[in-house]
Amino acid sequence: MVSENIKSFVEEINNQVKNEGKYIELLSTVEYLINLVEPDKREQFKNALNNAENMDDVNEVLGALKLQLGAQGAKKLLSI
Repeated sequence: MVSENIKSFVEEINNQVKNEGKYIELLSTVEYLINLVEPDKREQFKNALNNAENMDDVNEVLGALKLQLGAQGAKKLLSI
């Protein structure tokens, strides 16, 4: 039978892999959305993403991207 220490260790590794997978998926999504931003503002978003230290930072960049893309869509829709 497997000891509790080994079970705990394996569970910890599985959780770490799961969290890192979510982080990689989030980064990929944000990088894709950055490519939809107007070229003159794209570099700022790339810098923000490169300076992100954790998932909370990346989520903040994602929130800003949503606002930017919404503003771009509104400008296009309203022909401003």
